[in-house]
Amino acid sequence: MLTARGAAALGLGTLALLPGTASATALSGVSTSLGLAGSLLALLASQRGSPAQAATLLGLAALALLGAIGALRWRAVGAVGRPLLGRSVALHGDDRALLSGAREHFLHLQSAWDKADLDALRRLTTEDMFEELAAELPGRGLGPNRTEVLALEAHLIAVERLGPLELASIEFSGVVRETGRRGPAPFREVWMLARQQPGEGWRLARQQALF
Repeated sequence: MLTARGAAALGLGTLALLPGTASATALSGVSTSLGLAGSLLALLASQRGSPAQAATLLGLAALALLGAIGALRWRAVGAVGRPLLGRSVALHGDDRALLSGAREHFLHLQSAWDKADLDALRRLTTEDMFEELAAELPGRGLGPNRTEVLALEAHLIAVERLGPLELASIEFSGVVRETGRRGPAPFREVWMLARQQPGEGWRLARQQALF
């Protein structure tokens, strides 16, 4: 299954020391105010020609967000389709369309990963995410892989908008069956999708497996 290990390396934040309920509360704020806003600032800094500043901002945001996620991993093997991080909020029309498109994005990206289709991966991800995934492909093997997505649910965590820029965090859960595996396996991940203009296609900017 599609994976990126670079994000997991940042999951050693101090929020991991909090008890479960405190971590969950902290994560709610972190995912919006630090995770999304920090990444947004990083995008802005990058666009203005400050890659070092962008990397610092994104790293700090990821450290806080992924540290909290790491503290909640033990809870992530819950029933498929029940959100671990997604907020129980009423969805509007735009949110429903976003989630529908996110499911399609997940399936297209998984297919591109299985086929080792670099052109498709480049279209569906940000530049940094593409480089990370491309670096993972040799370890998986460049030959075709097959992942059957047997069940897939998507839950919206947060959406941030600032001018033309949008970031969305979505929790995916489901069941897959991969080449070489004995049987179906559950999964749960958080994806951060980004786009620069309304109407543009979303691109995967960050991915974190919860188990």
